[in-house]
Amino acid sequence: MTNKEIELQNKINHLEQVISITNNRLKKEKYGLVWLDVPEDFEKAENKIQVLEEVKEKSIINTEAKTEHILIEGDNYHALTCLNYTHKEKVDIIYIDPPYNTGSDGFRYRDKRILNKFPDGTEVPKDHPLRHSYWLSFMYKRLELAYNLLKPEGAIFISINEEEYAQLKLLCDRIFLESNYLTTFTVKVRHEDRILKGDKDYHETTELLLLYRRSPKFKVLKRLQDNTSIDNYVYTIEELIDNPETIMLGNKEVSVFKPGQYRIVQTEPSVGNFQKINIRGSIKDGNSSGRFHMKYLEERNHLFNYLYKVPDIGDDKYPFRYFLTRSSEKNANGFYFQGVPLSKKDVKEVPYPNYLDFEEAFNNVGYEGGIEFRNGKKPVDFLKFILSIGTTNKNAVILDFFAGSGSTGQAVMELNQLDGGQRQVILCTNNENNIAHEVTYPRLKNIINGYTLKKNQREILYEVPLNTKLLINNTPILNAHEEFFSDKYKERYDKIKEEIKKDKYVIYGITKNGEFKKGTNDTLMYYKSTFIGDHNILSVSDEDKVSLAQNAGYLLALAANTLLEVERTQSYQIFENEEKATAVYFKEEVYDLFHLLEKLKKIDKKITMYIFSWGGTSEYEDLFEDFKDLTLKTVPQPILDIYKKIYRR
Repeated sequence: MTNKEIELQNKINHLEQVISITNNRLKKEKYGLVWLDVPEDFEKAENKIQVLEEVKEKSIINTEAKTEHILIEGDNYHALTCLNYTHKEKVDIIYIDPPYNTGSDGFRYRDKRILNKFPDGTEVPKDHPLRHSYWLSFMYKRLELAYNLLKPEGAIFISINEEEYAQLKLLCDRIFLESNYLTTFTVKVRHEDRILKGDKDYHETTELLLLYRRSPKFKVLKRLQDNTSIDNYVYTIEELIDNPETIMLGNKEVSVFKPGQYRIVQTEPSVGNFQKINIRGSIKDGNSSGRFHMKYLEERNHLFNYLYKVPDIGDDKYPFRYFLTRSSEKNANGFYFQGVPLSKKDVKEVPYPNYLDFEEAFNNVGYEGGIEFRNGKKPVDFLKFILSIGTTNKNAVILDFFAGSGSTGQAVMELNQLDGGQRQVILCTNNENNIAHEVTYPRLKNIINGYTLKKNQREILYEVPLNTKLLINNTPILNAHEEFFSDKYKERYDKIKEEIKKDKYVIYGITKNGEFKKGTNDTLMYYKSTFIGDHNILSVSDEDKVSLAQNAGYLLALAANTLLEVERTQSYQIFENEEKATAVYFKEEVYDLFHLLEKLKKIDKKITMYIFSWGGTSEYEDLFEDFKDLTLKTVPQPILDIYKKIYRR
């Protein structure tokens, strides 16, 4: 095909794609968000193929590191495209802090229709007619790609403010499904007297944090509270007659005590006493006692102060349970009396509130990481909290594709240092205004290698809400005090301090201004998105395929999480980690393949071997029959297949 024919074919493919998308939307869109989907320019991506290349002079290698983290420089759309090949359904938690589209936060959109006038993108002030459409077009493409990366048990957290919250909620309902929406946290970020701008009718003291799961396999984590207290078990019941009236309710013979035939006494807490529970709200159908009351006793509520003794119900030490009707017309509900459960655990799970107070952390965020960044920097303690409620997996993969100043990277590295985890963070950022080179990367380098503080830095090590139960039994606080005031933590921080603040007991470590804060000694692999070939993904030539095979090594290593390149020649690459190796042979000629085979025989690890092929692996299988633990795969077709699915959306 001539270049003109290829160009015409590309236009036809694009128009068919637009028509298909429009028809699908018309068929299925009955309720939801509608906006003008403005075409976005992706620079070379529409006519070339995306790959990643390592920037070796920026990678930080620590041979003793247990975890290798990843920083990708480039448009996050390009990075997410590559990650759709390398990390499909591999990510546990996504956290992003996208542009809020306030009209003054620097958000630009590369409107393809007018790119010749605005090659660096169109500024989007508040009065721009396409303000919301630009932002939604921008977010939709990226969130759609991000969806594929989450594990079925994964979740995504998105910071936003009121400017685009309503639109973002409907957009996420479309992508992640409304049934997978879990909550919106309201996050206090500044004091009510700290006014940023005087031109607003109402002062913003909070931001919002949306939480969606990928599927019902996500486990909602809850707070653990002490459950050893018997403070509420303060009632005894005396039966004053020996032969009360009996009635049949369902299949149970129930004893009925009229007023004056029993006595209820409130006394000191004891394991032999009862707890009095009001039958209201969710309790009415939330347990067997509530359901029994609603089915049989609710209709008898006109008999005031009647006591019913119901056998074979509940799980406490008594083989019965008492029910008490309301005392007058003024009271709406009855009660039941429960003994201490036989299965009572020392701790119980309670939901997290959807209001979070991080005002102090946001006020002190300025110098975290040793890099000053005043454009929406998120506190490390806030991000650690998000990770703590997102997963209990200490080997989790965390993705932030609006990495900004790199706060998520610092949070993951410090959390690993705190609890011995091996979480891996993947950060994606462009280099607009040199943010990658002057902010994100220097900060991560500081965290890994250590740095001198410009201001006292405080890191929360332990906190627990105070309540009366902790006053009676303060064992959890004593255990935390013993752990965090140990020599291990005293060596890490200049000072360990404890205090009671906002009804919480808090232990934190302090590193003083001018002191050197020790690094985490992690490894950071630095990649940059780049493009190869001369045609778009739907029209790749044989030359494009050869070029992709020759440049796909870092993508393949990323997919296998074997990130350290130990050898590269004009014909092959070898990557390794502690447990396995990845080899890539990207030449059509097989002369150097035999040399590579000799190298691989010396590697005593599980090996994944990628080999350039126009077809399958069958023609090469005989060459590898002596390898016991080697998996043979082809390149580049599997990469092209993933990219084609993305391009056709």
